[in-house]
Amino acid sequence: MHWRSACVSLFDMLKKSEQENNKEKEEGSLKVYEVGYHIAPAVSAENLPVEVENLKNFLVKEGATIVSEGFPKMLDLSYAVSKSVGGSKRKFDTAYFGWIKFDAGEALIAKIKKFFDENENILRFLLIKTVKENTLFSPVSPKITASPAKEEPKTAKSSTEKEIKSPISQEELDKTIDKLIAE
Repeated sequence: MHWRSACVSLFDMLKKSEQENNKEKEEGSLKVYEVGYHIAPAVSAENLPVEVENLKNFLVKEGATIVSEGFPKMLDLSYAVSKSVGGSKRKFDTAYFGWIKFDAGEALIAKIKKFFDENENILRFLLIKTVKENTLFSPVSPKITASPAKEEPKTAKSSTEKEIKSPISQEELDKTIDKLIAE
């Protein structure tokens, strides 16, 4: 009888552990996404904030949480983008580019994609998984030193800076690489 009660309690512990794991998966099912989009230049600058609010309101209404955003700015496109608007195809050379980063469940992504696809003011968009942290590039500022750096006088080129005057054979290239590795 004792082994039976031990098996039942072990079974109960496993079941409880599985329920806790499922609960953690459900709570952790939100992922961070970012949608970058081009809004057609036909949208006036005065109506641009309204269009952006419509995008954000849709995301929030569907259960997403906005993490951060970049308000759209007018850009020249690298190539002309065509879009059917009102039954006719139009080409655009410029567009407003903006982005929104948000938390959402995977089930919501199909709805978001459909919404952006059907919006006539959106020329193109890209929806990706990302991280919550800010990943914007910030250039490194030059270090300021107390004394100006002294330039070394220019001398004859070192062996690694020699000009290549003729094509090098594969054998010579291999020897040079071996020599550099040995140093």
